Amino acid sequence: MPDPHPSAFDWARVWVDHRDYLPHLRQENAVYFVTFRLNDSLPAHRVAELKQQRDAWLAVNPPPHSLEQEKEHRRLWSVSIENLLDAGYGECVLRNAECRQVLEATLRHDDGSKYRLGEFVLMPNHLHLLVQLLTGVELGDMIKAWKSISARQMGRIVGRTGSFWMDEYFDHLVRDNGSLDRFVRYIRKNPEGLQPGDFTVGCGTLSLTRVPSPAEECRGDVKKLRDAGDGV
Repeated sequence: MPDPHPSAFDWARVWVDHRDYLPHLRQENAVYFVTFRLNDSLPAHRVAELKQQRDAWLAVNPPPHSLEQEKEHRRLWSVSIENLLDAGYGECVLRNAECRQVLEATLRHDDGSKYRLGEFVLMPNHLHLLVQLLTGVELGDMIKAWKSISARQMGRIVGRTGSFWMDEYFDHLVRDNGSLDRFVRYIRKNPEGLQPGDFTVGCGTLSLTRVPSPAEECRGDVKKLRDAGDGV
């Protein structure tokens, strides 16, 4: 039976997935912050400029990255993309409440069996979520399934066919309590400024207040924390 509790981030158990020629850290049973977006949500010329800057930076800063390098990479790429997303480009079909309901139902469908869904926000042209993948589940495969299922149903709602989602997605492995707190705050603050009814917030079976550390796992303290009900 899959372990329902998140594993502590541990470089010794991490591998690098070079999806889209970019390095993505992977670890079984870990928690990720994930973003994916509609296919018209970003101006193509700005994305091309940002990719050029990111690729130039990666050429002189190959992984593994230090904490400072990760912050710099996030500033150059992830933060810039997130700011563009929040500007509300594109058709923004997720302003349609029925489309958001379909997407939420898709995310919740395998919650507890293939993954544990944490806090999430569905914005007009993108979404952010926390998710713990259970053993044997690959993040890219799960996101592909979410996109495929939701696109078919949203297409019926808005009366069009074809792709809705960009192929690429963004993910960050949650390493410690500091990164968990940052991602939770970001999810909760992201809809600020939007009109009521233009977004959906929620949480699945993963309710985290902290993530275990490698030292706690080694000492067996994680079991004590679980027994104490400290959200792990």
